Amino acid sequence: MTACIIAFFITCCIKPAVTVIDEDNGSRVELQRGQILAVKLEAQLGTGYGWKVVSLSSILVLKGEPEQISEPEQKPGGKDYQTFKFTAENRGETELKLEYIEAWKKGAKPLKEYTITVIIK
Repeated sequence: MTACIIAFFITCCIKPAVTVIDEDNGSRVELQRGQILAVKLEAQLGTGYGWKVVSLSSILVLKGEPEQISEPEQKPGGKDYQTFKFTAENRGETELKLEYIEAWKKGAKPLKEYTITVIIK
């Protein structure tokens, strides 16, 4: 009985992860403390370009390295995705900014930018 009550409590209290994609650039996202934000962006990793987090505050914490996913059976130069996962740690508002850049190249300018406003309640 106790296990059922605990399982019910956990299920009701944990909010599902929120995923944003390329089309959400410039938008606002609301999260609860402890909730996960996944940022899934299109990339062509074989070109040397990749997404890099360039602006992040302490209320939103990056969880590990980005996950890199390629389409099954794709040809070289095909579409890839990079997914960054963040945990909403503290209440507040912050801007999350990523750049699509050749990170290995000094002084490289970004080919694209991705910015969202994150509100943690």
